[in-house]
Amino acid sequence: MSIRSSTALALARLVRAAYDAWSQDFRWSTRRAGVRFATRDWSGAQADAEARLALWYRWIDQAAADARRMLGAGKGDRALWRAVRDAYAAEVAGRPDQDVAESFYNSLARRGLPTVGLDAELHFVRGAAAGPTAEEIAAVARRLPVEDGPAAVADAILARWAGPAPLEGPAGPRWADHARDVRRLADALDARAHEVLGGWPDAGEIVAEPFFRGHGAYLVGRLSRGGTTCPLIVALRHPPEGVAADAVLCTEDEASIVFGFAWSYFHVETDRPRALVAFLTSVLPRKRVDELYTAIGYHRHAKTELFRTLRSHLARRRARFARAEGVQGLVMEVFTLPSLDVVFKLIRDRFGAPKRTTRREVMERYHFVFVRDRVGRLADAQEFEGLVFRRRTFPEPLLAELLEAAPSVLRVEGEGDGERVLLRHCYTERRLIPLDVYVRTAPIDAAAAAALDYGQAIRELALAGIFAGDLLLKNFGVSRHGRVIFYDYDELADLQECRFLPLPDDDGWGGETPAVGEHDVFPEEFARFTLPTGPLRDAFLSRHADLLDPGWWEATQARLRQGELVETLPYRDERRLGPSALGS
Repeated sequence: MSIRSSTALALARLVRAAYDAWSQDFRWSTRRAGVRFATRDWSGAQADAEARLALWYRWIDQAAADARRMLGAGKGDRALWRAVRDAYAAEVAGRPDQDVAESFYNSLARRGLPTVGLDAELHFVRGAAAGPTAEEIAAVARRLPVEDGPAAVADAILARWAGPAPLEGPAGPRWADHARDVRRLADALDARAHEVLGGWPDAGEIVAEPFFRGHGAYLVGRLSRGGTTCPLIVALRHPPEGVAADAVLCTEDEASIVFGFAWSYFHVETDRPRALVAFLTSVLPRKRVDELYTAIGYHRHAKTELFRTLRSHLARRRARFARAEGVQGLVMEVFTLPSLDVVFKLIRDRFGAPKRTTRREVMERYHFVFVRDRVGRLADAQEFEGLVFRRRTFPEPLLAELLEAAPSVLRVEGEGDGERVLLRHCYTERRLIPLDVYVRTAPIDAAAAAALDYGQAIRELALAGIFAGDLLLKNFGVSRHGRVIFYDYDELADLQECRFLPLPDDDGWGGETPAVGEHDVFPEEFARFTLPTGPLRDAFLSRHADLLDPGWWEATQARLRQGELVETLPYRDERRLGPSALGS
């Protein structure tokens, strides 16, 4: 074996060892979610969720440092890195998590090579992993005894959560009323199956491990009758009285919201992420693969999948980027690819008045959203560096606009057919219909519903300790499910940093007119600069007039200071099994 081959093998094994260490840490953090749910340790669950987000680059950074010491002056040797990639491919071939392992390698190799974007000779661009087999997909789920009727199925579903083994016994978690939940769940399953499938199913499966997020656990599966399949999600909650089944969801739209892009990532233990995603795709066919990887916590690999999806769309004839719908902001330039429901956001080099923020502060707010509980109201964003596109994919007016607005993060290189557009830094988010556009163009009933949900979004963010800041309609979007999502983060703030004040009268406040601080907010102004006068504002005020009262905001701050945790549920009240909401 040559010195180069020996070095390549050693480095490939170093990367594999780092990946195995990340995988072990990731699974341990994921497994602990069950303990947090069992013990109602909600603050611990949030801390674990935040810590898990940092694991990928903790191990990448460690492996990159070890690789630099190993390679010395040869760290930029392309021939060596080609050999490393090939050796690493052999090291991870056939693993059920091979696709994630390849993404880990790409992250590390980009640290060690002076390349921009992914290089087909040096990275895993297309991905060598074959799709999961039917046997692998079947291995992530357990068959439900549908032939024995609703009660047997309900009992089998609830058996998928029995509490973490170390906590079983008299001191461990308990069901509030297991027999009651079996009855309620059986009745709900029978009713929903007839509603969605036209009768009782002839087959059903449930994923072996629960999905944990926030205060909830979710048992996820599918039901089939004839050639029709529907999702099956049973939500569990753990109020002080004990664990209880809370809701049953059986439509694609309901399941899609639970797995939506505006929620924090699930913690679900699996050694077969590729097979689990394939199972989820069978009941959520309109969700892209990258969205499902993101939903189950593999957000770094999801970037790889999104990049591959983007490449396939750009390979189509005449595929070209376009300006995103809506009013362009003062901080971000936003463009999209019409065939793909994603927007690309570049931070401008200079911000228009009255914006007083900085590039660093904008990036800090995106990180704030990344690590916080997004409560179904903040769009998840993926951060990319070093994206490369052919120049011909950009219409000249759009390219000129982007070059003028953000020259520090976008440039054009090459000549003739080889010209490329390099994006040094950008964010991607799911494309939504801007709320200001939606309320002008949607039927009046849908527009009124969006106006109400706009207020609900502001309220739920506040109850999670988040003030959206700029409440203009253009900073919110409407999903295909009609949910209102906030996506403009340059004025986002921790609610406790804000001071909510009444508008001064002609004499100021009691004869005094103190200076208005950066975080001073006047809620009475909200209606004036958000919804136009007319039926939509009337609808908004009929339910959300208290949002215009400084007292409501101060009371919410007091609740949060006292440690009150308010959960936002990803399903409607009519899908709940009990007559009233469970406590937190």
